[in-house]
Amino acid sequence: MIRTVLVYAPSALLWAAVAYRLPALRRTPRDRRLRAYWSATLSFALAATVLLPPVYLAIDELAGTPNVARLLGNALVLVSAWFNQAFLHYLNYPEIQAQQRIRRAGWVLLGALALLATFFALAGIAEEAWDFTGHHAAAPFVLEFRLVYLGYLAFALVQVVRLAWRYAGLVDRPALRLGLRVVAAGGMVGLAYVAHEALYAATRRLGLTYPLPEPARTTELLIAVAVALLVTGSTMPAWGPRIGVPTLYRWMQRYRAYRRLYALWVTLCEANPEIAFLPRRSALADALRVRNLGFHLYRRVVEIWDGRLALQPYVDPTITLQAEALCRNNGIEGEEMRAVIEAASLAAALQAKARGHTVQDAASLSPAAGRADVTAEAAFLGKVAHYFMRSPLVPAILARLGDGPACRGPAGAAGRPRG
Repeated sequence: MIRTVLVYAPSALLWAAVAYRLPALRRTPRDRRLRAYWSATLSFALAATVLLPPVYLAIDELAGTPNVARLLGNALVLVSAWFNQAFLHYLNYPEIQAQQRIRRAGWVLLGALALLATFFALAGIAEEAWDFTGHHAAAPFVLEFRLVYLGYLAFALVQVVRLAWRYAGLVDRPALRLGLRVVAAGGMVGLAYVAHEALYAATRRLGLTYPLPEPARTTELLIAVAVALLVTGSTMPAWGPRIGVPTLYRWMQRYRAYRRLYALWVTLCEANPEIAFLPRRSALADALRVRNLGFHLYRRVVEIWDGRLALQPYVDPTITLQAEALCRNNGIEGEEMRAVIEAASLAAALQAKARGHTVQDAASLSPAAGRADVTAEAAFLGKVAHYFMRSPLVPAILARLGDGPACRGPAGAAGRPRG
């Protein structure tokens, strides 16, 4: 039963996606992106259907050539991969630049299809076998046939993952952004399928034992998962807003930002307990807070800001120069550099306060001021929290302070407070 689902479900899901997006294509037939996406889905649906056992055998019988359905199915998969690249190129680049990239990928596709047909003809397999590449693994040119197919598929999937992830970072529509992340995940599963199939084909040719006990079942599972992710992600922009995906996505963003600030917030609360509006909760209780996140994230940002201002008398004025120099040496610029400076300033100020050492000519702690909203403020403070808690740059910066102007007391030692 499970194997039947794994074999037949991908084609059913793909045909559902073809039918689902067909009305949109009819409304806007000149939309190059939509045409490319729909063509990719149609090609993939045809490939999945051709490779179903009953259809596979029927095509071979009609054509009078054993296993020609394997060649047709694999060729359709590669055509689908090219259309997917075209779709994502249109999303990521201006039309002229996208078309140039699509043409280059098209020439690579034509070369792969020519090699695929050549190796299939040279193999000259007369025995029918649905598991063509597994059953005839030891035959001449079958491995070459398989590697050409997997090579182009790997090339295309790398582009799909890269372009989907890139465009997801450029858009502000939650359903589209999340959908593209899911597409990228589907591409990663597809790459796992490519690696599995290439290794399996090579071990069969070399007469070695494959490490997985049921490689065929693994293949079916990887294909089913990849198809499910690709179809779900690519159609999510259409149906996602109807079922509340944008609301869920915003909640996830707030929760992630809220939790990301926890350790930094706790550290500042320990140094200045008066900044906390509500009693401090344990890490577990804080992680289980899922309601009113907008309010609680706002309070957390405000309280971190208050804690930072309370440390004003302890901020070493030389730390900015030390941090800037170290950041430039490590290729860190812009807002990332400001976050490192802020994290190092906080760590040094907390050390100085713990020792009771105020600083002469204390510097200002205000690199986050002036951001448009709580979301932008939380995003910046999230970077500060990351560098404060995890980056080796902060201890390195603090270690340099021993060579600079001292506090009113011994110079601060290397290290940082625990969150």
